[in-house]
Amino acid sequence: MTTTSQGGGFPRRYLGNICRGELLFLTRGTLVMAKKILIMDDDPTIADLLTEALADEGYETYMTTQSLRFYDAVREHQPDLILLDLMMPYLDGRDELKLMAMAVDRQIPVIVVTAFLEAAKEEKEFREAGVAHIVYKPFDLDRLVELVRTTIGEPGGRNWSVTQSPFRG
Repeated sequence: MTTTSQGGGFPRRYLGNICRGELLFLTRGTLVMAKKILIMDDDPTIADLLTEALADEGYETYMTTQSLRFYDAVREHQPDLILLDLMMPYLDGRDELKLMAMAVDRQIPVIVVTAFLEAAKEEKEFREAGVAHIVYKPFDLDRLVELVRTTIGEPGGRNWSVTQSPFRG
């Protein structure tokens, strides 16, 4: 077990990938399950940058750089937010949004991160498909992290009292 610090200066204990493989923290006597973010970008440099930056903020991050694996990653990790590139080989971001609309049983907010400057012309369609924001590359990483916070809140998600853990039978 390692100790890290959470925003606001309150100590938290990292409990690791336990109990269904979810990232948990013990904060002030409360279990906190980190919010999950899936990053889909065919550029591994950008995917790695976003994954590490958001993990450093306390989010549980997953990434895929292969558009054909996106749907499986959504089903497997059930993210609270998706960062999605539009221009990718095989299935582009529009195709991924359509697939999610047909096959995923809940609305997951999406932040599109793209170099496709014409995306603004399709903003209405993107909003209807669950896109909360469109961010253009190159982007300001600090602003993107703040946009993530604005969209899904702080990294800690559901809280449980240690005496009332959801993992007890």
